Amino acid sequence: MKILSLFTPLFLLLSLCSCVTTNGVAPPPISTKVKDTYQAGRAQLSLLLAVKGAGVEQAPRLDLKNVELHAGDRWYSLLEDKELSLDPARIAGGQRLLNRLSLPPGNYDRVRLSLGGAGIIERPLNPSLSLTADDSSCLFITWDIRRAGNVVNAKNISIHPQHIPLTTELAYISCPKINTIYIVRTDNNRICGAWGVSGSPGRMAVFKNLDELIVLARKRREIRIIELSSGRLRDVINIPMLMAPAFMAVDKTGRYAFLLDRQDDYVSKIDLRTGALIKRVRVAAQPNFLDIAADNTLELSSAISQKVVLIDALTMKILAVIADSGGPQGLIITGHYLYIAEKTANSIARYNLQSGGIERHAVGLGPERLTAYNNYIYVTNSYSGTLSMIIADQNEVFRTLRIGSEPGEMAVSSSRDWLYITTSSSLSVLDLTTHRPAAVIGLQARPLDVVVIQ
Repeated sequence: MKILSLFTPLFLLLSLCSCVTTNGVAPPPISTKVKDTYQAGRAQLSLLLAVKGAGVEQAPRLDLKNVELHAGDRWYSLLEDKELSLDPARIAGGQRLLNRLSLPPGNYDRVRLSLGGAGIIERPLNPSLSLTADDSSCLFITWDIRRAGNVVNAKNISIHPQHIPLTTELAYISCPKINTIYIVRTDNNRICGAWGVSGSPGRMAVFKNLDELIVLARKRREIRIIELSSGRLRDVINIPMLMAPAFMAVDKTGRYAFLLDRQDDYVSKIDLRTGALIKRVRVAAQPNFLDIAADNTLELSSAISQKVVLIDALTMKILAVIADSGGPQGLIITGHYLYIAEKTANSIARYNLQSGGIERHAVGLGPERLTAYNNYIYVTNSYSGTLSMIIADQNEVFRTLRIGSEPGEMAVSSSRDWLYITTSSSLSVLDLTTHRPAAVIGLQARPLDVVVIQ
């Protein structure tokens, strides 16, 4: 008994020491680790850091050891042992996507940051972050470095869920593999939020006057109509008779959608107000591209059939069939010319719709998509990772720029003079006044389409 009494104080002392850190603060409960891969039935959360203020060259580094969210009786780790040392001067555009991961549905009410040199910051989330199954959302860490000094101060760090502004200047980017549409403010080229869209969201059309974002959910064979002002799902249209819808174009009224199927040779016209199939027209073997011109002409290409087909969108009558052995992909009509991206020939063909004459110009490797703005034709070259610029009225290649891996779809913000270009895991931004790269918005997922409201 005497021996036990001698060791009892020592035992109590060791027990107490095991419950404190070196600075005397009780350690936080152990958090649950979550995976950064997409998981059906869970929610996607994107964690972003934004730097606020000028003079970033003098600001200290931010050593971010962990970020955790609390829901119910658990904490969830958002960094998966990825300790980050962040230099604010190297955060391009003042924002960086730190991680994207799948979380169980729930109401997340507290957040905890573990920072090197500043200890642990734990705060309530106000408002709380409510995640539902198959949802997608963003959590923002904002670091105000205007008063940062030489050390990281917890007072200069705020944490908040996404708030999508009611603005007319937004870009929407579909990422089908993670069932997410990211939303970017075009005034500062920063992500401001995300929406979850089930069924592999792909091609999109946006209408400010209708308050609608129209999305092709390919795997569910659905067209989903989302209310722009709220993100609410307004309508779901089941696509009849199509097994693998791959491409969608919508007329300028927002009333009719035109769809291509990978497994047949038809283009289908659907009434978006009634969901009715209006007409199906056989065009070519496995058509691979579809768009609609300003004059309501449907443009289709088929690399297998080596042809381009033009159709009257109102009557669905075929207007012209143009032979093209260069592997036709993207198309665009401007003036009385049809431009054709010839992917296997590495060229752009300019077809005169009045005379039938055709001219060709070499561009980069694997030209994929075309868009026109201010007397320029822009061409994404998927194999060489470049963007070619053609002066339309002079019909010559003006410049070719390296833009990023596998560039694809494009959208223009005319109010800001930006050209948005999808690449393999990001959205590149080109300044259309200087024709120089302006920003790269990291997505950590492959984008398929981009549309802009302004």
